[in-house]
Order: sequence, then structure tokens, then C-alpha cells
Amino acid sequence: MEQSSSPSLLLQESSAEIGVLLSTEQVQQFMVYLEQLQIWNQSFNLTRITLNDEIIIKHFVDSLAALQAEDVKVGARFLDVGTGAGFPGIPLKLARLDMHMTLVEPVAKKVSFLRFIIGLLQLENIDIFAGTLERFMNERMPYGSFDYLATRALKHGLILKDGQKLLRQEGKAILFSSQPIPPSDLSSNWSLLREHIFQLQNGYGQRVISIVMPSV
Repeated sequence: MEQSSSPSLLLQESSAEIGVLLSTEQVQQFMVYLEQLQIWNQSFNLTRITLNDEIIIKHFVDSLAALQAEDVKVGARFLDVGTGAGFPGIPLKLARLDMHMTLVEPVAKKVSFLRFIIGLLQLENIDIFAGTLERFMNERMPYGSFDYLATRALKHGLILKDGQKLLRQEGKAILFSSQPIPPSDLSSNWSLLREHIFQLQNGYGQRVISIVMPSV
């Protein structure tokens, strides 16, 4: 697919289509993020998606769609598990500086990139844990700490197994996928609140964001 002549315009227009309005400064920060992803990806293979248009739509806009699927409260504490090169956590943080973001990632080269880009963008109230979710829970013991738990990369079952322990009262998990969540993925400990089904721009396919909550 032919790439857009203006990545910044593509991001601004595509995010606006899902109800996320980005300022000029925010778009500029995303462009720095995009540039560094491309530079680092040449050496470290951070993502298999390499074209600018695809990164913008499949990573940035897809991540931002969580703000369309869920009315994220001001100052929310957000845990992104298996964030990779920062998705959905960094796009969400760039769009919503009020959020407190924690990124969990076990792969060292991706952790190095995360630390670099967070420093370059001068983002505050964002933390990185270099390790697995299991290690994070054992070492940080962050029980009842988060309003939201999210993942784009990991199997839902891995997140939902112990995820309810991490959430505050009325906390929710935000699960990204290409298909509606199978009932078998939800144990009796979780209830499906809603599913936000949408089409990515440029014909990049269907995406589904499932919002689930621990059962009472």
C-alpha cells in the first residue's frame, strides 16, 4: 500500500475519526516516537510492522481506540502488560498525560527502547518493569493498585488468570484482539461489559476491544 505523504496528517485525521483529538504538540511527539521506532527497528526488530502508515494505524490509532471503547477517568492508574515497543501504553500516555502508566515488558532490547523514548519525550508518571507479569506481581506486590489492566500482545488467559488481584474496586481489563473474545477465555471470575468492534483505516482490518470486569 502506498504510504501517506504526511504521517502527521494521517495520525491527526485517523485519531479524530475515533474521537481522539490530538494537539499539534501531541502529534509532534508521536512523530518523534515514529522516527525512533524506525531507527531502533533497523537494529533491534522491535516490531514486524515497518511502514509509517502501518505503524500509525496498526499501532498508534489501534492503541488510542481504547479511549473510544472506555471513558477512562482522569488520573487513572493504567497497567500495560507485554507492552513491547510501548503499545498501547505510550500512545495512551501521549494522548492523556493525566494517566499514571506502568509498562511491563520482559525483553531487554524493548525495555532499553522504552527507557530511551520515555526520556526523549520527557514523559512523567510512567514506570517500566523489566520482567514478566508474574515477576512484577511477586516483586512489586501491586495488589489493588490499578484502575485498568491492558494487553495487546499476550493471550487473554495469561492476563485474566490473576489480573483481578491487580485491580482496584471497579477496575477493568482492556483486551485488544481481531475477534470478539471467546466465552471460554473468561472464567467465572470475569464478566464481559462490552465489546467495541471497529475497522482500522486504510483497509487494515477489524479490531475488537473487549472491556471486562471482575465478577462480584
